[in-house]
Amino acid sequence: MYHIKADKRTETSAKLITQAVLALMEEKSFDEITITEVQRHSGVSRSTFYRSFDRLEDVLELLCDQGFRAAFDRGGNVPVAVFRYWSENSGILEALVRIHRTDILYSSFRRTASDHVRMQALKEDEAQYDYFVSIVTSGMVGILTTWVEHGKTETGDEVLQRAVGAIASMAEMLFGE
Repeated sequence: MYHIKADKRTETSAKLITQAVLALMEEKSFDEITITEVQRHSGVSRSTFYRSFDRLEDVLELLCDQGFRAAFDRGGNVPVAVFRYWSENSGILEALVRIHRTDILYSSFRRTASDHVRMQALKEDEAQYDYFVSIVTSGMVGILTTWVEHGKTETGDEVLQRAVGAIASMAEMLFGE
């Protein structure tokens, strides 16, 4: 878990740490990065790192939360905004798939969705909201994981078109004649 207090110093340290992780991920895979390397690259002390993060994967969790907030803030259709954001910012996604931690994506989406204003209207029926978020989250994580595993050969919009086609086929199979 990450612990970013709402003060300028902590936010600045977290930003330096996330920038260091992203820069190091351009040089090597996430699972090869050490906290010592992040510390050296970011210029923050080891104790500063641990004041904000329990472990290195928590940096990815923060980046996911920031990514989902950015996607939701784009406006429009939530799944479309999410797919477009992650297709344009796929380094974090690739790292999560490679280290088998797509659970971070799932929990981040659920957490971020529950905080977002556009999702509040669905919350009148809490059980239906939970199912909605589960379906969207599971589908999004599965589709994005498949896209990464297939080598990201399609654009974000092509992935979205395939996903919409797959959903239409599923609906036809479930509810068609």
